[in-house]
Amino acid sequence: MDIRILEKQKQHEIYDSAYRLLAEADNEFVPPLSSRSSSTQQNFSNTLQSDNITTYFEQLKNQRFAVVFEEGELISFVSFKENYTCSEISENELPNIYLSTLVVSPKARGKGVTTALYQKLFTEYEKVNIFTRTWSTNFAHIKILGKYGFEVIKVLKDDRGIGIDTVYFKKAKKI
Repeated sequence: MDIRILEKQKQHEIYDSAYRLLAEADNEFVPPLSSRSSSTQQNFSNTLQSDNITTYFEQLKNQRFAVVFEEGELISFVSFKENYTCSEISENELPNIYLSTLVVSPKARGKGVTTALYQKLFTEYEKVNIFTRTWSTNFAHIKILGKYGFEVIKVLKDDRGIGIDTVYFKKAKKI
């Protein structure tokens, strides 16, 4: 596995492959990525009626990417924002990174790809707070977050539908 955090000016090289991974995983997200306007969308009750992820992906291009290649093929990425704030993440939490979208190719799942990707981020960004969010029924990802010391900081009840909460997590920086 080749794991890298891309420099912003090099990211365009993976856009086609990243778009294909997103399209492949679209409906695995709640709500689907194709119905969202951005990776930091705050209100999921007003989702788009769309059959492609172009709007969502265009917003991702403004973020940084950590990527995993296997035999030259992009098999996973996580997009992230540096020094992100919103109603759940205050300015007091700066500096930080906010992990917005994590995708692993179906053929690469169960092989430690997410673990390796997180380890790279934890090494590179050990001196900043790391935030992310997911939906309450994304049990596999929640298990991984717990394994790496992420703590729940906010739960938005029924934010993504009846019985599906949005859950915000934080991994505190090393001092």
